Amino acid sequence: MRRLVIVLFGIFLVSSSYSQTNPIKIEIDVNKFIVDTMFYSQIDFWYSNNSGRTYVLWIEKNTVDSLSNFKRIQKHFYAQKGDMSLIQMIWDGNVESSTPNLFDTFMKIIKPKEKFLVSIIKKGDIISNSGFIKSIGDRIAIVKASEIEGLQNNPTIDMFNYKSKSVIVKAEWLNEK
Repeated sequence: MRRLVIVLFGIFLVSSSYSQTNPIKIEIDVNKFIVDTMFYSQIDFWYSNNSGRTYVLWIEKNTVDSLSNFKRIQKHFYAQKGDMSLIQMIWDGNVESSTPNLFDTFMKIIKPKEKFLVSIIKKGDIISNSGFIKSIGDRIAIVKASEIEGLQNNPTIDMFNYKSKSVIVKAEWLNEK
């Protein structure tokens, strides 16, 4: 009986730690199509929030996979972009509406049990497991909303949250060949 309890406890511990380390499920799908005589590939990145926490997703023009979450957040939310940073714009009470600039102000808040789709359209054919797919995934940042100081309990945050459940990005916008 004691061994059974220890085994069950071990299984519970492993399964609960696995769920804590993978709160965001990422599924990647590749589709191909032709328009007139031009061949295209579409890479879909599905982000499913399986946790009880809220996450924020954004897209970087250059890869950020080597940066810590703290540095990613600093770069996107606190670095000056023109006259002010994104966090300053979010806290500015005079902002009436916002049309997101993909690399400067785009952000999607993904609440628990929500999904978000990032579709990349690229001319030509790609191989499903190619380095291209990894390089695109390395440009999509996702962090816990609680890690972004100044984002919580903000009355204007909804104006900056991208409303749609998906976004389409052309690969050439990301300087990909």
